[in-house]
Amino acid sequence: MEFGPVSLETAEGAILAHSLPLPDGRLRKGRVLDSQDITRLQQAGFSEVTVARLGPHDVAEDVAAARLARLIAGAAIKTGEAATGRVNFTVSALGLARLDRQLLAAFNALDEGLTLASVQHNQLLEPGQMLATLKIIPFALPETVIEAAEKLLKKGSLLEFQTLASCKAALIQTQVSAIQKAVLTATEKVTRARLEALGSHLTDSYVTGHAVAEVATAIQAALANQADLVLICGGSAVMDRRDVVPAAIEAAGGEVTRLGLPVDPGNLLLLGGLGNVPIIGMPGCARSPRLNGFDWVLHLLLAGLPADTEEIAAMAHGGLLMEIASRPLPRRLARAQKPAGGRMGAVLLAAGLSSRMGDQNKMLAELDGAALVRHAAQTLAAAGLTDIVVVTGPQPDAIAAVLEGLPVRLVRNPDFASGQASSIRVGLVALGAAGQSAGQFAGQSAGQSAGQSAGQPDAVLVALGDMPFVKSDLIEALIAAHQGLADSQSRITLPSFDGRRGNPVIWGRSFFEELASLSGDTGGRALLAHYPAALNALGWPDPSIHQDIDNAEELAAARAFFD
Repeated sequence: MEFGPVSLETAEGAILAHSLPLPDGRLRKGRVLDSQDITRLQQAGFSEVTVARLGPHDVAEDVAAARLARLIAGAAIKTGEAATGRVNFTVSALGLARLDRQLLAAFNALDEGLTLASVQHNQLLEPGQMLATLKIIPFALPETVIEAAEKLLKKGSLLEFQTLASCKAALIQTQVSAIQKAVLTATEKVTRARLEALGSHLTDSYVTGHAVAEVATAIQAALANQADLVLICGGSAVMDRRDVVPAAIEAAGGEVTRLGLPVDPGNLLLLGGLGNVPIIGMPGCARSPRLNGFDWVLHLLLAGLPADTEEIAAMAHGGLLMEIASRPLPRRLARAQKPAGGRMGAVLLAAGLSSRMGDQNKMLAELDGAALVRHAAQTLAAAGLTDIVVVTGPQPDAIAAVLEGLPVRLVRNPDFASGQASSIRVGLVALGAAGQSAGQFAGQSAGQSAGQSAGQPDAVLVALGDMPFVKSDLIEALIAAHQGLADSQSRITLPSFDGRRGNPVIWGRSFFEELASLSGDTGGRALLAHYPAALNALGWPDPSIHQDIDNAEELAAARAFFD
């Protein structure tokens, strides 16, 4: 292909390389210039233009794109018309994108002018979404390149699409003393919404004791009721193939095929089956609507694909979902899974004096390669909270620096020495949960502008910046338990271990003004004592809800744990 500037006298029949504005309209790039175009260019004062001319062995961009598109897409994929060297591939149903990734890489390595970009392998797509786009970058490619691409594409199917089938699912939840009814209700609600967003239905829901015989009986009852899929959410995590849930699957006549998933959150997922009915032992994070490894396995099974060793091992690529939600759900499906519990804000308290840490601000103390306060902020963000206010006191600039890049807002409490109550008040004001008259603050930003939120949230989660052992699964479980309450705006949800309440605490909006009016260093403890009937305690299986770091000895112990 020839390319470069030519005089107008020799430009007719060539391809215009760049769009040109003219007094009577625009000549767009890619246009084959005719005599009328030449006249318009001359009248506009042009004497030359940059053009491309095809050689005898070149294939025009649209012809090349159309030839290759026929070999790229498999069944159930809609191939668009070639235009400006581009062909788009879309889907018309709900399903999974399936790619031959080695073939895709080999195709793109053939020539710099030949490109095919796709979504990720096994990404869930809804009707109308684009799966891939083919683009011929120059105006033409040599016939030899197109022939090489055609030869390569005949070796296998580069793009495929697997539609999801509708199924009838049964949910079995086991109850231990620490699990409250609100958690079971919220889990059922989230699971039902998750399935319905995928075109399936929750037709049975069982609650049993955390015992092998009871779970086995529920599995058999679900199969007798024609369940296509059985989901088991245990009251405690499955830690071994001899644990209650896998033992119950085997007692019911089934088998366990896998324990463990290279996806986080979602590591502690169990796979098994009885006959041709798959059984999933759900990880604790599946109580939350947030994308996790359970979603990926569920998508595979609904697409009729084997959740075998090869498929599961491949999930490791992009499987660190706690950091970035790779292979996200389509926006419409993500909205469908979101609980209808209203808007929730978060206040992360990082304004203490650190009086028991000597000269060091404990919020800045390093643990496992990050400051304590960054651990806490990352946990809130990983749990899906999107409006997080970090209240600072001493060294606000240093705290802002260690939180750089996180989706949080920072506000400084000028009265931080008066105690925790003033920091809660400042955080509530920043979220729009209390009036500005309740306290003044100076703001700065770590991830976005630090202005006041629009509208009052329905609930606020208050967390402490010195509790690095609190993880996102606890935050997600608290949110699900709170949003599952019919009267959530007048309730207080908190975790409990070994008969003792802990942190974080979710406050319904009915308590905002009283929280904002507190003083001293007691925080919200006075209100907890005053409203015992409003408490919604979530039983939690470990002491992380009590473990803060106040002094050098506790920091050293925490470092030893992480090492």
